[in-house]
Amino acid sequence: MDRVQRNGGIAGIIAAVLLALLFILILTMGQDIMAGDPARSLGAVRQKWSTWVLGSIVALLAIGFAVVFVTGLSMRLRDQAPTRARVVLYLALVGLAGYGVGAVARWLGGGQVLAVQDETAATHAWLALTAIAGALEGFGNAFTGAATAVAGWAIIGTGALASSLGWLAVVAGVVNVLTLFAPTQPVLFFGSFILTIVWLAWAGSALRAGAGA
Repeated sequence: MDRVQRNGGIAGIIAAVLLALLFILILTMGQDIMAGDPARSLGAVRQKWSTWVLGSIVALLAIGFAVVFVTGLSMRLRDQAPTRARVVLYLALVGLAGYGVGAVARWLGGGQVLAVQDETAATHAWLALTAIAGALEGFGNAFTGAATAVAGWAIIGTGALASSLGWLAVVAGVVNVLTLFAPTQPVLFFGSFILTIVWLAWAGSALRAGAGA
């Protein structure tokens, strides 16, 4: 069990680093990619296609390591809060699957849209693609946010990890869920990103420290 937790901790730290890299890549894409104008967004992606693809790859890698992290976290919580540990694991896996499908859709679907010669048709297709990918990412935010909040609740209630870490998880989870209701709000978007990075890095370090952490 300790090995599963330590491996989960290492994976959490790696996932945090990858999310930080993804955050930088998003900023590199510029404001046009976040704009409500699909023509501007499509133009930005066309100009920075390699960065767009790299972002999708980094996102998929982060998701993979997050699966290992949440497995280790659920093992840490299992003895003192078995039901909540299972809820954390299942909710997180469902949410991460949503993120994964969304990342693949943006990558492969984006390539297909860019291949369309008719600019008007490409713009309409891009609008549809971003709507679908955005819905999948919102789905991911809802489930992983709920999982993170439940993990925080379990940490605070059991003392399995530091209570301050538990409160961070609760706040990060709530902010992630709130992005579902305001997906275009920059404060929530960037706040959820930063809080999730800190949560993964801190929780990963605690798990890596072993049962005595």
